[in-house]
Amino acid sequence: MKIKSREVEGVTIFDVSGEMYGGAENMELVTMVTELAKQKKLDLLVNLSKVKWISSTGLGILVSARSRFSKEGGVIKLCHPNDRVLGILQVTRLNMIFDVFPNEAEALANFKKK
Repeated sequence: MKIKSREVEGVTIFDVSGEMYGGAENMELVTMVTELAKQKKLDLLVNLSKVKWISSTGLGILVSARSRFSKEGGVIKLCHPNDRVLGILQVTRLNMIFDVFPNEAEALANFKKK
């Protein structure tokens, strides 16, 4: 898994690519989220458009990142999951704790509604 970070309209966007399995490289997401919280950059959008697959451990990493971020008042939203990843989010009901949007534009517009 690889993560590229960028900022649009005050929202940090993590463009994630590859497969989200367990392991040290996937814990990078939690580390990056913790660093954002320290910087008080509390709006985060995780773009899943290039994520091919996500395992249960990968889901756990997302939940862990959300938990740490929300303790600091941060919000994590997800966008553009492929059908396979969206199905996994729905079966595990994680779409109930994460706001999931079909594309980046809709997600960014939702941040503005706060």
